[in-house]
Amino acid sequence: MFMTMGEINEVFDGEWIYAVDCEEDHAGTILGGEVVIHSADHDFVFNAMCDYDENVESLTLFRYAGRIPEGISILL
Repeated sequence: MFMTMGEINEVFDGEWIYAVDCEEDHAGTILGGEVVIHSADHDFVFNAMCDYDENVESLTLFRYAGRIPEGISILL
């Protein structure tokens, strides 16, 4: 089920997510997608993402959803 980034951030706040079939605007900003894997455990999502076999090429997204906790730094 397609969700906007606002919905993803609200529903999966504090979790890492992997989304497929993402849509982007003309500037390349991700607007949303279908979350297929999510967990508070980064390594779980990363490993499951690597094993995910969709058989269809699509724009995908791996990121932390919601507000980043105070004292945590994210490196891009």
